[in-house]
Amino acid sequence: MSIRIKLLLSYVLMTIVPIGLFILFLHLLFQLFLTNIDDMKQFYSIENGTVEDFFYDELATVSSLQQIASTDPDALLNESVITEFEDMLNHRQIDIVVRRDDQIIHTTSNEAQPNLPQLPTHQSPNRDGLLNDQGYLRNGDHSWAYVSSDFYFDDDRHGSLFITLDLSPVDAFLTQVVPLVIAGFIFVYLLTNAVITYVFSKHIILPLKKLNTSAQAIAHGDLNQQTAITRQDEVGELAAAFENMRTQLQQSKAIQESYEVNRKALINNISHDLKTPITSIQGHVQGILDGVAEDQNKLEKYMQIIHSKSSEMDKLIDELFLYSKLDMNSIPFQFENVNLTHYLHDIKETFELEYDDIAFSTELAIDPTTMVVADRDQLYKVFANITSNSVKFMNKANKTIKLSAMLDGSYVSIAMTDNGSGVEKQEIPYLFDRFYRTEASQSSERIGSGIGLAIVKQIIDAHGGSVHVHSVINEGTTITFALPIAQQIETEENEDEANSNY
Repeated sequence: MSIRIKLLLSYVLMTIVPIGLFILFLHLLFQLFLTNIDDMKQFYSIENGTVEDFFYDELATVSSLQQIASTDPDALLNESVITEFEDMLNHRQIDIVVRRDDQIIHTTSNEAQPNLPQLPTHQSPNRDGLLNDQGYLRNGDHSWAYVSSDFYFDDDRHGSLFITLDLSPVDAFLTQVVPLVIAGFIFVYLLTNAVITYVFSKHIILPLKKLNTSAQAIAHGDLNQQTAITRQDEVGELAAAFENMRTQLQQSKAIQESYEVNRKALINNISHDLKTPITSIQGHVQGILDGVAEDQNKLEKYMQIIHSKSSEMDKLIDELFLYSKLDMNSIPFQFENVNLTHYLHDIKETFELEYDDIAFSTELAIDPTTMVVADRDQLYKVFANITSNSVKFMNKANKTIKLSAMLDGSYVSIAMTDNGSGVEKQEIPYLFDRFYRTEASQSSERIGSGIGLAIVKQIIDAHGGSVHVHSVINEGTTITFALPIAQQIETEENEDEANSNY
């Protein structure tokens, strides 16, 4: 069954059920009224007659009383006249009250009922007329309907005639039974609609929740979370399409992982295969340089070039080989505590010998005893690659590289700043990508592999640090990386050891 049909069915049910409940409510209310009407007949003493007879007889008596109040009001002061009418009305729970000015001069005595509440004041009719009114009185749980006639006695004093009908049974039915039935109807109506809504929404919401769970799992990289939804409707079609997408993503991920493994193996193999012929070329060239060939000057010049190019190619192969091993986590790191101040001074002296045309300087804002956790050999490659990269883009007469270090929480932040040509802002996010070369490096006569800085990032990541670049065109570039402080790690290890002993 499709969702559209289910929604249509739920709409029909939610329309028909309230109508059915309303009819049932009216029937129940009618039955309750029939049950109460027998009690009302007994209360008003009309069990042997009809309701029509009750109204006809009593209305005629009330009209007679009002006629006396209009034509001969002083007759209402005669107790025998009032008693005669009371005999006709009192068994119907109808009482007669006569008031002169503000004083009640007659009221029907009925000890079973509470006293009437304050009656309306005199309405001052015309001297020749009679002012009739009607209303409703309540005292606690009792209530009365009344008709009143305001007039003047012969001595011009205010007169009022009240005829009250006790409505307590009717009021009790309207204020107790009817609200209870209405509340029950509302409750059943809401409960029925809630059940219908729950039953139909359950078939839609629960599958969507399963789809959401699977989507969240895929978003976190888990492609094994199946939807397990088999239905013949739109949700089932959506689940099938989602499952198909998940399967294809799973297959694509497997293929991508396979490609990645193959790519790493390919780089590793190419690096290994190219290493042997290049080593052989270097050996032959060295032999020629030793005087094997004739025309020594010319041959030496060409062989010098060949030797230089082969060295650069050899360096390229070394970088490819190193990156491949780093990428496959096949290089074991030998971490130790390294005195950073001494290490940076050694780096500076080494590079001053290698690059005699560059002025190296240091600015170390750290304690001379500061120790970092590092692999000396691999960390040297970080400085060497950054320096080599800076040298390629030096475009000023006075070339400078500054080494600086400062504390940054539980890390030491190390920066290498050059005064080279700088890097375009849009290229900075890609500098650590493998095989990425900037436009300047592509046009440079120097050969670059495009993985020098990628190797830097791999090594720093292995040290548990981070690296980033700041560069300004024609001013220079600063590459900053962070290394964890050895004392911090030792402290954490001691705390863990203490906790375990505790």
